[in-house]
Amino acid sequence: MSKKKLICIVCPNGCEIEIDGDKISGYTCKRGLDYAKSEFLNPVRSLSSTVKIADSDLVCPVKTSKPIPKGKMFEVIKEINKVSIKKPIKYHQIIIKNVLNLGVDIIATKEF
Repeated sequence: MSKKKLICIVCPNGCEIEIDGDKISGYTCKRGLDYAKSEFLNPVRSLSSTVKIADSDLVCPVKTSKPIPKGKMFEVIKEINKVSIKKPIKYHQIIIKNVLNLGVDIIATKEF
């Protein structure tokens, strides 16, 4: 493990947490400790983007159904950019099922 500093986003306290090897300091609650471990060992992020709507100049806003590994963000964006969808589009309609076999869907966040 290497040394890393981060600011906890779990609650409004915004604790400055430092991870140095197996030592974690600066957190004030168990949620902060869990966040720091997760962020260091397996950081994940939610992703929002847009998908082209066929036969239109419009785009449909989309998002991941749950957070994805941070290191897979650009690969997922490439997959999203390959897609063009047709109207009608329903709210929370699955646009890409199980993107990159991550167990995460890309879903529409607006109806057209």
